[in-house]
Amino acid sequence: MIIPEQYRSYLSRESRWLPATDWNVKLFGAHMQQVKQGWRVPTESHLAFELILILEGIQTTSMENIHYELHQGDILLIPPGCRHTNECNQEQGLTYFIAHFNVDEVLFRQEMSQHVQWLFPNGSEDNQRIKDIMLKWVGLLNRNEEYTTPDLFRMQAGLLEILAVLAELSSSRAKEAVSPTVAHYAKLIAEAIKSQFNVDHIRDGGLGDKPIRIEEIASSLQISTGYALETFQRVYGISPRKYLSELKLHEAKQLIHQPDLSLTRIATMLGYSSLAHFSRQFRRWTGMSPSEYRQTVGGIHFFE
Repeated sequence: MIIPEQYRSYLSRESRWLPATDWNVKLFGAHMQQVKQGWRVPTESHLAFELILILEGIQTTSMENIHYELHQGDILLIPPGCRHTNECNQEQGLTYFIAHFNVDEVLFRQEMSQHVQWLFPNGSEDNQRIKDIMLKWVGLLNRNEEYTTPDLFRMQAGLLEILAVLAELSSSRAKEAVSPTVAHYAKLIAEAIKSQFNVDHIRDGGLGDKPIRIEEIASSLQISTGYALETFQRVYGISPRKYLSELKLHEAKQLIHQPDLSLTRIATMLGYSSLAHFSRQFRRWTGMSPSEYRQTVGGIHFFE
């Protein structure tokens, strides 16, 4: 490894270095819930990974036309952009723990999305490694005290341990990784889309009518539109347009959960010309209107 200039005066070439890491790793929406027979989450998809541990009962999950019947101790990992629904059809009800997480390291994200397994059945070695960590999270939930800074570090450390397990599994299955150049441009495109779709700006005054154009993003990066589309699809598994739709859907759901905001106001904040336009798009995303979704969640906040 080449020694950085500022260290050359007092370090020898035999020095050994650990690689620098600068990843944004986010854990959010982690919660435990007990539900009754008939409980169902509407069909949806997320920009983040979703990790589910069944504590008691049976959960039925449909994911990309595959049906899973999850029993106590089973773990399911749902990848970003995967449409799915969860429900409980058992008389005894269901208790589950769920956590969402995201990682902005694009090569790792690609390997995870394409090569890691999704179902970790109870009793398997990989299941036990992940479950031991998730049960520590559950233990933190059962406390009555305020969470301390050490608690928050332990939560994040648990996520990093899980990511290490998943990385081992995905790397053992990986066949072909994208080049660093492709990964670099894909990440820049994603950051540009997120920057233009500014959540703080939306909540302050609205997104406005100016569309987000991949052509303009590609031009700013001095690459062709075709190359931008190809690299983004290879790394994230979805088109930039779909990625933007997921951002909008995520924000729309968060706004709908706020009862003090009218649906007309939400439509305006998200840049739609009318409530009817927003409702049509929301129905295409979820299969229901914004008002139906608001009634379905009934004020319960499902984290995405």
